[in-house]
Amino acid sequence: MDIECFVINGGTMPIERIMSEADIKKVIKANSKPPFAVRNKALVLVSTYWLLSPVEASELRLEDVMDRDGQFYRIWVLPDHVAQNGEAREIRTSDHIAKLMQVYMDWWSANGLYASGKKAYQGRDPKAPFILNDNYEKYALSKREKDGAGVLPVALNKKLNSLLDNSGIKGCSASSFRDSGIKMFYDNGARYNDLRDFTGIKTKKSLDGKIRPHEAELESVMNNLFKNI
Repeated sequence: MDIECFVINGGTMPIERIMSEADIKKVIKANSKPPFAVRNKALVLVSTYWLLSPVEASELRLEDVMDRDGQFYRIWVLPDHVAQNGEAREIRTSDHIAKLMQVYMDWWSANGLYASGKKAYQGRDPKAPFILNDNYEKYALSKREKDGAGVLPVALNKKLNSLLDNSGIKGCSASSFRDSGIKMFYDNGARYNDLRDFTGIKTKKSLDGKIRPHEAELESVMNNLFKNI
């Protein structure tokens, strides 16, 4: 297996492993026991395919990704109040990922989660958090220490780290899911500008640590990633 590493801040931080698609499959398989197997897969894909940060994944709601008719949007907008940098951005969902997310919604229905009593949104509450914790609730965000601005995704980071621990993959952290997804997109041909718009990461320096100079149409890249999960 080809393992690639990078050093943060000129080597002042530990080397962090970038996962391959095979690694991601290993994480999913290692966390495939009931009752949260389906949720775990959805969480991994939200992080590595939609490329959402843990803060964004914690804040995402059902209505952000699904229309009133109960269909997952193929092109949708991450709202500015959810986006970590405060700027709304366009995200896409290919058909094979929509099918996987539908399995997640079937899991909601089987467990009677967030029923609305209405037909819209597959009978679920559109304001419900999309990624649910082990209590079937939103992953809470923690306030930074006194005088610190913003929030921290402590709860979701803990869950992502536990998925890594269960898989036996070393040298990764919660942020590795998104970082690895960015690199996989680029290695499969996504353009730099597409990744900038798709992730909300604006600086070339931030993306350059994860990508290679090989480009193709974003849509074709998204149609081919994670087909065999």
